[in-house]
Amino acid sequence: MKLVALQSNYIPWKGYFDLLRTADLFVVYDSVQYTKNDWRNRNMLVGPNGPTWLTIPIQTAGQPTQRISEAKVTDSRWARKHWLTVRQALAKRPHFARYEHEWESWFTEAAQLELLHDINKVFLRGLAGQLGISTAIVDDTEFEITSGTATERLVALCQSAGASTYITGPAGLSYLDLEAFRASAIGVEVIDYGHYPSYAQLAEPFTQSVSVLDLLANVGSGANSHLLQRTSHIC
Repeated sequence: MKLVALQSNYIPWKGYFDLLRTADLFVVYDSVQYTKNDWRNRNMLVGPNGPTWLTIPIQTAGQPTQRISEAKVTDSRWARKHWLTVRQALAKRPHFARYEHEWESWFTEAAQLELLHDINKVFLRGLAGQLGISTAIVDDTEFEITSGTATERLVALCQSAGASTYITGPAGLSYLDLEAFRASAIGVEVIDYGHYPSYAQLAEPFTQSVSVLDLLANVGSGANSHLLQRTSHIC
């Protein structure tokens, strides 16, 4: 069984969903520390003038060590503003109308939520469904893994879940202790994001690392095939 453990991201890019698609179990790993100005609460779309940032306002003053699961929104008006920006950026793309109603409903739902963790899961589950991904998604709190180094916690998580392979992106190699995984008879599969094809965006040059909303609005039902255009190897 293959497992991925990732911090929740806001309307993530296609690589995030590639990891999700490859796994048998996806663990939302939000018991770790929240980091400011990161993908946890923001992402990009390609608008008429190029990449446009969307950022959820998060309370950080007086919260230097809060977990992602504890991060709270400071202003619920963000959702309406973001939806208007999404429409402005993507409304004229060939497949936007196919997803418009459902996307708007997610922003409406998210506006009622206080925790970033819950907001991100609304979009994670919804977008996974639109991409045809059926991987089980659970929170890391179901496994009660709370101590040890980053690698020790991930090894314990794999053992608790019964996973034989842990999947990571290239960045994982900068901090994972591969010997610790080998010692526990757990393989590490690394996804290489370097081979995703481009597609027609609203503005040039092509921007790869934008929200998967951009891919869906531009490609439609062909979006899932873009997740297959990459390579992986076992460490």
